[in-house]
Formats: sequence, C-alpha cells, structure tokens
Amino acid sequence: MIISASCAWRLPALLAVLSVAVMSPARAEFQLDGDVSLRYDDTSQNDERSQYRMRAEAGYAFGPALSLHTFIATGTDYSSTYNTIDENDDEIHVRRLFLRYENDLGKLELGTIPTYKGRVSSTGLSENGWFKGLRGVLRHESGVWEIVLGELGDRSAQRALSPAQELNLIELEYARQLTEHWSYELGFEHMLDDEFLRVELRHESGDDVVYSVEAIHNTSANAGKFVAGMERTFNLGALPIDWYIYYAYAETGFGPRAALTEDFLDFGHALANEFSGAIADTDRLSWFLKAEVYESQIRGQLGVQITFQ
Repeated sequence: MIISASCAWRLPALLAVLSVAVMSPARAEFQLDGDVSLRYDDTSQNDERSQYRMRAEAGYAFGPALSLHTFIATGTDYSSTYNTIDENDDEIHVRRLFLRYENDLGKLELGTIPTYKGRVSSTGLSENGWFKGLRGVLRHESGVWEIVLGELGDRSAQRALSPAQELNLIELEYARQLTEHWSYELGFEHMLDDEFLRVELRHESGDDVVYSVEAIHNTSANAGKFVAGMERTFNLGALPIDWYIYYAYAETGFGPRAALTEDFLDFGHALANEFSGAIADTDRLSWFLKAEVYESQIRGQLGVQITFQ
C-alpha cells in the first residue's frame, strides 16, 4: 500500500496499515521503527479529550554509506502528531523524505530532513518537525560541527514535502564533550526572519542522572527562553521509571519560534513533570504520565504506547 504525502484515513485503517508493517519480514537493508500511543489529555481551561498517535520511521540502505529515510506520522501541524478521537481530523502525512550519506567523518542529509542531528534539545525545534534543505555534520576530535541550509516555511504537515520556495534558514552549531560528564553546545540560527543565539550545558553523572541548562536569545526581538531540567531513572519494584522534570521561561516577545520548540509549554513561567516506564517485563508496551503547570492553567496527560521495530 502506498502512503501519499497528504491523505486522511480513519483510525481502523491506520491500525491495519501499521499491523501489516509490524508483521512484514524485514530485509537487512531495510529498517522500520515506530510507535502507536493513546492518551487522555485534560487542561483546566479546556475540555478533556482522548487522542491517538501513530509514527513510523523507515530507512533503506543502498550500501554502507548511502541510505534513504522517511518519517510518517498522524497530526496536522509542525509540532502536533496527535489526532483527537471523535473529531473529523484523522490524518496521517509523510513529514520527511531525505537521502543520507554517512561515514566516519560525518554525514550529509538532503531533502525534507529532521530538525536534529542526534539528540533533541529542549530549546531545539520539535522532534516531529522538518527542514527543507541540506545538513552537513563534521565530526572531529575537537568536537562536532553542523550546518543547515534550507527553508522553514509552511508548517502544515500536509505540505511538508512541497518544494522549497526560498532560502530563509541558516543554522550553525558546535558541540563538544569536555569531560566524561560535561558537554556543551553553541549555536547560531537565522529563521522566521529572526536571528538566534543558543547555548546548552549538560552534566551526566554516573548514577543515571542528567542535569541540563539551556538558553536561546532572539537577538532581533531582544527576548529569550530559558530551560533547566533533570533526567533520572529509578526503580519501582523490578521495573525502571524514567523521570524528567524541567522549568521553562519564555518571554512573550520571543516570537513564533517559541511554539515550535521541543519543550514549549507556554509563555511566561512553567513547570513540567514527565514519567514513563514499561508495563510488565517488556520494552514494547509502556505507560507515560505528564503534569504541567503554567501561569494560567494546569494540564495533565496519561497514556500508553506500543513500539515496534
């Protein structure tokens, strides 16, 4: 079955497609990973809702260095991959399609590419988003250099694969591992007609705890965003629980990029707690719980997720 870049399916059809994908035998040069999740979402100022999400990443290797990749997900816009049950918005779209050439020195990506080169930062753009253009990554013993040239235009998932219209995105980034436990990233971005400076500092302790501090400043609007977080893993009985807590502050003048970042909660002060863990002794079935407190409202989410590969 061919999945077009723009289509609208009902939930049973989506489940059937992913079921076929999970049961299909995979050859060595083809890789398929994804997840299906259901969640209950409630906020203090809006009606409660039940939602579902389906995501799939596929890759085909033409050889040891060259490969083709795609990312397909539900949802209608840049940051959202959830459809609401009982509403007429059951959509799934191809959000990325790109070629990758990779060797020991780095990699090149061309097409509708991911927003990240590896791990997703809190002040980076949404992990479900995309750029239209190219990325170059150079690995050196002194650190990792990255450059992205392309377009960040229409943020509708329906038009993610439409041709780029102009060069309005430039991203330069340098990342370095200082010691076994300390690392940092420095970045410059030109996007959405603004310029940004970004810095990130991380400390990974030896007891499964990670502390991070990130700041990004819109030099054009003289406004910024700050995020401080902690990640750790602890055991509840025999099962591990992942915990992520972070505080975020975004100035109201920061601009539209704020809503596109990975851990955007709201303008002003916000605090979030996220928990997740396996259900029984399996890595494929898990649960997640989120509690978010903004200046103007409170939001809670509870859900389950099935992963496949």
